[in-house]
Amino acid sequence: MDEYFSANLMTPKRRLVKAESGLRRELLLDSQQLKLIRAVYEQSPQTFDDATKAAVDIARVVRQTVDFAPTLADSPLLDAVEVANREATNCFGHVIIVSECLEQLGIEHCISYANQHAMVTLFDRGSERAFLLDVATEELCCDMTGVIGSGAPNPLDQLAMGELRAVNTFFSGELLKRLPPSIDRQKFMSSRPWLSFDAIDAAQSHEHKPRNRILQFLTLPSVPGRMLLIQQYNAARRAGSGEIKAASEELSELSGVYLDVDSRNGLKEVDGLCRQLILAGKYDEAIDLATMVDESLVPDDKSKNKLFLPDVMRKIARQKGDKKLAQEAIALYEAKPPNSLRNGKLAAARKLLNNL
Repeated sequence: MDEYFSANLMTPKRRLVKAESGLRRELLLDSQQLKLIRAVYEQSPQTFDDATKAAVDIARVVRQTVDFAPTLADSPLLDAVEVANREATNCFGHVIIVSECLEQLGIEHCISYANQHAMVTLFDRGSERAFLLDVATEELCCDMTGVIGSGAPNPLDQLAMGELRAVNTFFSGELLKRLPPSIDRQKFMSSRPWLSFDAIDAAQSHEHKPRNRILQFLTLPSVPGRMLLIQQYNAARRAGSGEIKAASEELSELSGVYLDVDSRNGLKEVDGLCRQLILAGKYDEAIDLATMVDESLVPDDKSKNKLFLPDVMRKIARQKGDKKLAQEAIALYEAKPPNSLRNGKLAAARKLLNNL
């Protein structure tokens, strides 16, 4: 990583200093607050509880340092200088800064991702406890033991076995039970849409499909996780500004770890980029990108995402009049479990081959 996001950040942020003239700004990593958190942690028995307390305190300092800014169409690239100048960043930036601070204290932690949202997580090998830091939301800097599904080994065990990322399920409904009774859960969720795939607003009923609150939960070691967040986010920004070749090159490097693969998000970003690449005649780049996605799908994915790679190959075969590529697409379709969608696409690919 070229430069730590936290290295040039000043705390507290300018907005707080203007509101309270007695506050003094200092470099975040050299701040009295961070030094105190470090001292308390280093003098403690350094149990899991000590680590999570330090993590919560660091998240509080980061909230005082950098505002939360949602990702918009014109959001800038994620880099250290931009974050320092704006004193604002999205969840990816918040996670990166907190992770860097935790690293300074030697606290083991991970980067996790669910429904296009990033967070810091801590896991205890001995007790199987888990802790969540959704940095911008104080209420979600909390214990999350039991929130992650038990169908797969805990994330640390998966990573210890050499997996590039751990794959689990995340029960956001269970997490919501941890909120204080005074919090209106409907309003809370409507302002944090990552918690559910329901389309929520204050006017809707409280009814929801339970499945929509069971999220795909991906976890990576801290340093690779930070680097992945930066690369994936910036590639998406470049694609949005028309730099499709640069975006596809960056994304194609993420084979096996691309994060936005929950079927309910529909691969919208990479699908749009593939379409642009095909229109521009950049066929190899489109296939490389689709291959990256295919290799990043979770093992038990049974959704239409499994058809993304042969779909791209079939579209390019039609565009180029390429029989060999059509045959490759057919072979990939045939290897998938039969269902009406797969059967229809397979028939279309066979018809295309016959017409070439």
